[in-house]
Amino acid sequence: MKPILHQAIHLPLKPCYLILVLLVIISIASCLIILFLPLQLIFKLAIILCIIVSGMYIILRDALLILPNSWQFLDIDTKGQLTITNRRKQLFSPILADSSFIHNQLIILNFKSSDFRFSLPPIILFTTHDNANSLRRLRVWLRWGKPANQAQEDLLVDDLIETKD
Repeated sequence: MKPILHQAIHLPLKPCYLILVLLVIISIASCLIILFLPLQLIFKLAIILCIIVSGMYIILRDALLILPNSWQFLDIDTKGQLTITNRRKQLFSPILADSSFIHNQLIILNFKSSDFRFSLPPIILFTTHDNANSLRRLRVWLRWGKPANQAQEDLLVDDLIETKD
């Protein structure tokens, strides 16, 4: 198979304090909104507790990368195969979802659950001076590389399956 990339992309993921700040602001705003709703106090406290617990989980997983299922590395080999590694050193080769978002300052990678019991958490990447070149190469790959070919291969496989039936 012809190489898609001239050089593999290896992107170590680092904690992002911008995501941390945004998630804290969203959690605080949500709690304040709940406080002003005309509900009984016990329901307000229960909802606020849920917001705080889920907010802390997302902050620890996606912003600070502390939890065992937090992503640590994103690798794309020269053949265009995407591999992600979590903190437990488990390797995953997911399929990118169409809902992934690509922008110069922000990339959000969503994954389809094919062989996985649960869906995989997204990868959120902000462009900084440390990772600008790697993220530029990743954006080019996402727009023009494997994902488009992967969708075409999926269509071909679906056509083959339909013709056999």
